[in-house]
Amino acid sequence: MARVIVTPDEETDVVLLDERVYPVHLENRLSSLQVIERLAWAVDDAEASADASEHQHQQRRTHVPVES
Repeated sequence: MARVIVTPDEETDVVLLDERVYPVHLENRLSSLQVIERLAWAVDDAEASADASEHQHQQRRTHVPVES
C-alpha cells in the first residue's frame, strides 16, 4: 500500500490530500483516472495556497502604515 500526501511547500502543516492508494485503485482506467484527478486537484490547491501565502508575505513586507 502507498500513501499520497500533498502539502504546499510554504505551509507544511496544511494537508490538502492524504490518501492511501491500493493496487486495486489502479486496476482499471476509471479508478486510475479518479486517483489522478484527486491528486491534480490537491496539487492545484497547493499551488494556489502557496501563491496566496506569497502574496500575503509580500504585502506584509511592503506595507507601510500611514498615520494621519
